[in-house]
Amino acid sequence: MKVLVVFVSLVMLNVFKEFKVISHPAKDIVNRLPVWSAMSDFYVDNELTDDRIREIAKVCSDSPYTLRDLEKIMFTEVWPAFVRNLFSVAGEWVGWSDDVIIDRIIKNYKNRFYFSWRLNPLKIYFCRKWLAVEKEVARKRGSR
Repeated sequence: MKVLVVFVSLVMLNVFKEFKVISHPAKDIVNRLPVWSAMSDFYVDNELTDDRIREIAKVCSDSPYTLRDLEKIMFTEVWPAFVRNLFSVAGEWVGWSDDVIIDRIIKNYKNRFYFSWRLNPLKIYFCRKWLAVEKEVARKRGSR
């Protein structure tokens, strides 16, 4: 039993060590908007192409955010604002204007404790190509 408690404690310490608060989205719109706009393509009623995945990854790799920050932005800011489109019969097909993106994200933002999108079956299903974006961002940043 003691071994289990120690193991769980070490795992939780590692989780919290990675937990870093990034600025509130309303305070960082200049840096966030290109990232939000690119990420919002995951929620448009079209299949993401490999070319679009590379474009999203380029925007993300050019941003000042770490991969962990980008994941948090994707799943705590963009997902809550746009996931409804994935369930709409007449969902958005061409994307949203910058003003709509900002408005939706700021209105839907709540400071959420975040573990990982990999624990949510809906996020796994709808955002499975996020892994390709992460891999491409890591590749691009590694080549700098």
